[in-house]
Amino acid sequence: MPRLDDPRFAPDCTIHVDGVAVPARAGEPIAAALLAAGRPLLARSHKYHRPRGPFCLAGSCQACLVRVDGQPSVRACRTPCRDGLEIATQHAFPTAAHDLLGAIDLATPFGLDHHHLGTWSRTADRLVVAFSRRLAGLGKLPEGVPATPRTPAAEAVDALVVGAGPAGLAAAEALARGGRRVLLADGEAVAGGRLRCRYDLEDDLELAWAAGLVIGLGDAGCEVALGASVLGLWRDGGAVVALLSEDGPVPRLRLVRPGAVVLCAGGTAVPPRLEDGDRPGVLWGRGLAVALAEHGTVPGRQAAVLGQGAEAEALAACLAAAGMAVASVGAAARVLGRGRVSGLRLDEHRTLACDTVAVVAPPAPATDLARLLGAEARFDEGCGAFALVVDEAGRTGVPGLFAAGEVTGAMGALRAAEQGRRAGEAARG
Repeated sequence: MPRLDDPRFAPDCTIHVDGVAVPARAGEPIAAALLAAGRPLLARSHKYHRPRGPFCLAGSCQACLVRVDGQPSVRACRTPCRDGLEIATQHAFPTAAHDLLGAIDLATPFGLDHHHLGTWSRTADRLVVAFSRRLAGLGKLPEGVPATPRTPAAEAVDALVVGAGPAGLAAAEALARGGRRVLLADGEAVAGGRLRCRYDLEDDLELAWAAGLVIGLGDAGCEVALGASVLGLWRDGGAVVALLSEDGPVPRLRLVRPGAVVLCAGGTAVPPRLEDGDRPGVLWGRGLAVALAEHGTVPGRQAAVLGQGAEAEALAACLAAAGMAVASVGAAARVLGRGRVSGLRLDEHRTLACDTVAVVAPPAPATDLARLLGAEARFDEGCGAFALVVDEAGRTGVPGLFAAGEVTGAMGALRAAEQGRRAGEAARG
C-alpha cells in the first residue's frame, strides 16, 4: 500500500538510491518517493550513527540529508525527483541501511564521552583523535564545484511578506488593496501553509481560498515568490534589508529593500519527547498529511497518531481513509524498533504495534528572522516554545516589522488570517 490508488500518483520515473532502482513520480520530493517505496531509513546520526529518516518533510529538521548527483548534504524532502536521479546515503559505511559504524551506538548504551576517550595515554589519545577526524563530517566532498549564484543587485518593494500561509496571504492581500507593491515569499513550492493538509477543521479555510488569493495578488501586480526562502533580515543604514534564495539548479539570490516586513513564517516541527523518538518512521503530522494529499504517499500499514485534539483526529481520519490501520495515542514512553518503527511502548505493561508514528503538536514559532532585528519573544504555554510579542495590529515594537499567525503563538487558520489582515493594514500605514 505504498501510494493512494489514484492515477495522479502513479510512478512515472526511476531514481537510484545507493545503486538500487526506486520508482518515483517526477517532481515529488525524494523523501516522499522513498517513504512510498517503504524506505524510511536514509541517514545516520552524527555521533552514534543511529538510523535516521525524514521527520518534518518540510525542510527544517535536516534529518534527511543525502548526496544527490554528487552534491552532499542535500535535503531529500525539498529536492524533486526526475528520471535517472542518483542518490547516495552519506556519513555511513558502506550505506545508511547497512552501516557498520552503527556498532558505536550498540556498543555505548550509556553514552560516549569522546572528549576524554583515550586521554589516559598520549598514544591512545592520538589514535582516538586520528580515528575521530576520519569519522567527522557528513561524507565526501562534492564531485565538482557546486553552482554559485550571482551577486544580486538590490531591488525595492513597498512590503515583504514572509510566508504564504493563511496569515501571510491575508497580509499580502491587505497591502495589495492599499496599492502597495508586495513581494510574498515562501520556501515551499505551493502556497497555503497548513491548509495544504486538507484537514477541513472547523476553524480552517479551504485551500482554494489560498489559490484564489495567489491569482488575485498576481493580477494586482504583486509578486508571489514560491520556493524562495528568506535567509536573513538585517539593518543597513537604518533600513531593513532581506536576502532571499530561490530554488533551482543554480540558486538565485535576491537582495530586497522593503519598506515594511510582515513576518508570517509559521512554525517548525517539534520532535516527540519520548525515548528513541528519532527512529525512521516517526513523522511530523502536517508534513505527512501534505505528502498524502499532494503525492499520494502512504507511509506504511499501521499508524499511531501521537497527539490530541482536532488536528490529531483529522490526521487519523486522513490516514484511515488512505487504508492504514490507525490508533490514536495521547502519550507514549518509547518508540520500538531500530531501522524502522515497529511499535510504541505506551507504559510499563502495554505496547502498540505500528510501522508509522505521526506526531501532532503545535509547531515551534519560527521567530529567528524577527529576533535578528531585535523583536521580543516570550514563552508561550500554548505551543511550549517562544513566540513573538505583538499588539492587536501585529506591531512587534521594531519599526517597520510586523508579525502574524503561528509565529506569534498557537492558533487556527481563521484567526491567523484575521491577524494577518490586521498586520497588513497596519503595515501599509
